[in-house]
Amino acid sequence: MKCQQFFIKIKQNVENLPVFCYFFSMKKSFFVQILILSSVFAFFSCSRVKSSDSFTSMNTFMTIQVFSSSSKKGEEACQKVKDEILGLEKILSTTIPESDLYKINHAEGKTLAVHAPVKEICDFSSEIYIKTGGLFNPSLYPLIHEWGFTTEQYKIPDDETISRLLSFTDFSKISFSPSDSSGLSFLLSLQPGMQLDFGAIAKGYAGDRALELLSGMGISSAIINLGGNVQTLGKKSDGSLWRVGIKNPWGEKPVCSVSIDSKAVVTSGGYERFFTGEDGKRYIHIFDSKTGRPAQSDLESVTIICGKGIYADALSTSLFVMGKDRAVDFWRASGDFDFILLTKNQELVCSCNIKDFIEILYPFKEVIVAQL
Repeated sequence: MKCQQFFIKIKQNVENLPVFCYFFSMKKSFFVQILILSSVFAFFSCSRVKSSDSFTSMNTFMTIQVFSSSSKKGEEACQKVKDEILGLEKILSTTIPESDLYKINHAEGKTLAVHAPVKEICDFSSEIYIKTGGLFNPSLYPLIHEWGFTTEQYKIPDDETISRLLSFTDFSKISFSPSDSSGLSFLLSLQPGMQLDFGAIAKGYAGDRALELLSGMGISSAIINLGGNVQTLGKKSDGSLWRVGIKNPWGEKPVCSVSIDSKAVVTSGGYERFFTGEDGKRYIHIFDSKTGRPAQSDLESVTIICGKGIYADALSTSLFVMGKDRAVDFWRASGDFDFILLTKNQELVCSCNIKDFIEILYPFKEVIVAQL
């Protein structure tokens, strides 16, 4: 079924919008601008107390806002979320020598004991690896490193090198034994030469863990921004929806906003982390697992809206590589998430379920709603 069009009146004067809080943060090593509608702060003192914290983890600036019955409870909740995420970084980092992932990448194929989060992420990654036909692939680290995106010493590898490194990217070759009593799982096989990088999924996993922790503490209203991965628990304290802005690839102000509750909003794009090669071409940090090269896509960015941050994180990268038409087809086949695509032709394409929750703030050439 062909996409049907709908047109939303463009808000020309963005300055007249209600007061916004702006968050500038990193998603897969590029900046995403997030705006949260904050005109209801006057109500907080009546029923909920706002507590907040900010810190750096996983190579990005993160913020937490919690609304609870007391400042003591809110501060405790923020601290527990911070401790949880910092603890996950010590397990999932590719650069901390004591981390599980660093040890995996330097184990040369030997059996290695790892903590539960590594197995959980690998298990989920295996499902998405299969579902996306290998486009989501956490074992591309050797290629990403060879291109210089881990060191910023950029270069264009020759075809022979790319072909050789592609032979180390079969994620299906990773397997685990059952967990033992210590809470560790044993990595049974990692082909020598293979290396893992959870940068495309770790923040989504951390966000899910954070919201589970907050919910377990009785918190019903919270928002976290983990490097551009925005995740919300419930609604605002006054019962209204959270409003999240989508970064503008062509300017400073957001191109649109989407209103949500208890959802993750995750954006991937190639417009802020790239290098220009000696051949004059631009090479972005998002890789096509089939070619071993930076993705060539007709999209500027992909935003995924769904209930789980880890799923949104994985899909935002995969759909970017797919391009507009394949991304829409994938959504139709899955039906368990929503999306906002920004094309290089300055079109906005969104899934039909969220069209009434989007406010357009940019004069797109065309706004298209994809129908199931």
